[in-house]
Amino acid sequence: MHKDTVKERIEKHPCYCKDAHDKFARIHLPVAPACNIQCNYCNRKYDCSNESRPGVTSGVLSPEQALEKVIMVKQSLENLSVIGIAGPGDALANPSATFQTLRLMKAYNNEFIPCISTNGLNLPDHIDEIVELGISHVTVTISAVDPEIGQKIYSWIHYEGVTYQGVEAAKILLERQLKGIKMLVDKGVLVKINSVLIPGINDLHISEVAKKIKELGVFIHNIIPLMSKPEYGTKFAKEGVPEPDIKMIAKARFECAEIMGGFDSVMQHCRQCRADAIGKLGEEFDINSLSDEVIENSATVKSQVMSISRSLASESVTKNSSRASRNKMILVAVATENKYMSDVTFKNARTFYVYEVSGWGAHLREIRTLKYEDSEACIKLSGHLKNVLELLSDCSVVVCSVAGKSAVKEMRRRGVIIDTTGGYKLLEDAAWSVGIKRLNDSISKVTA
Repeated sequence: MHKDTVKERIEKHPCYCKDAHDKFARIHLPVAPACNIQCNYCNRKYDCSNESRPGVTSGVLSPEQALEKVIMVKQSLENLSVIGIAGPGDALANPSATFQTLRLMKAYNNEFIPCISTNGLNLPDHIDEIVELGISHVTVTISAVDPEIGQKIYSWIHYEGVTYQGVEAAKILLERQLKGIKMLVDKGVLVKINSVLIPGINDLHISEVAKKIKELGVFIHNIIPLMSKPEYGTKFAKEGVPEPDIKMIAKARFECAEIMGGFDSVMQHCRQCRADAIGKLGEEFDINSLSDEVIENSATVKSQVMSISRSLASESVTKNSSRASRNKMILVAVATENKYMSDVTFKNARTFYVYEVSGWGAHLREIRTLKYEDSEACIKLSGHLKNVLELLSDCSVVVCSVAGKSAVKEMRRRGVIIDTTGGYKLLEDAAWSVGIKRLNDSISKVTA
């Protein structure tokens, strides 16, 4: 891609353009709590106001709450140009929440620059959605292009229902990262690579990362120093892995600049922002300073945008339900703790939103709750299974984030399917995606 074209596309993006970082503001929306890999330098913290680093946030938002926050901030920050999703987990390990958030932002103001950050494991699966939503900037974190080194950085990855460790995990992750980056570049999406510089592990390897991403057409490389203070509670911090000093950082950036084609291609103004950062880089905006008038105006605009969103969702249901019989309906129970997302394991599930799912869509029928006394807080799985079956005896499917093999097997034996593919999706999205698949499968069996 021609340098002038790239310059034009990044001139309002403070995380991609050094000249923009003191002129334009960005907002990171913490709508993506789940992560499908565990990096040894990462500890996703909630309710933490004193730390400024990736993965830290004061709380997780639903897409609707994120929309409300953006509308309020935009009234006070006219230079707000970028809507980013960077955690506190991984944007593409939470695709439903991520893409729904960006759809709402597009309905509100299509002049925002939408961008996401990801570890890349699920990247190849979502290229079409990224392009469709106009997500023009994607950041992928790659800290090694050698699985032998990668295994020292990642504790595990969770891919297609299986948890991998060691070299195998690092190899799968790398293959998916490189494949996804190539697909993005071919589609004209600007890709930035973040590499965490870790002394004694990849400090002599960062130049190899630069060579590989240069081959793939990545236009900028961001080398960020490991943050490893004891209070961060990461695996590397507990093991005493040191943070790189200024000389090591400068050396790595210089070597990579030679490979990437100059210092304009190596980012040097990164602030390693929180997952809920707001404002210009290095000049955070205090959301508590918003006036009552701004909050009231935001509620009105939000209502209008949500009306548009519901219309879009209705059109999508009608278009995607062609195979499902509109005369057939099943009940799908979605387990939740935060009451807007399927975010709880089967063992810990106490609250279930029960939806009627048919070719017409997913419609909430009722909310059912298991009430355990304090003395029953650690109830055995067998007892919990019995209670869930009694509570959800008329349901065909139970959606949760994680379930053990014994629970899945026993519930299936009793005629109820446990489905974790809807994990960490919005409640209605989880019920719809899982329920419509069951309906379509049953129709296929009948007509086969």
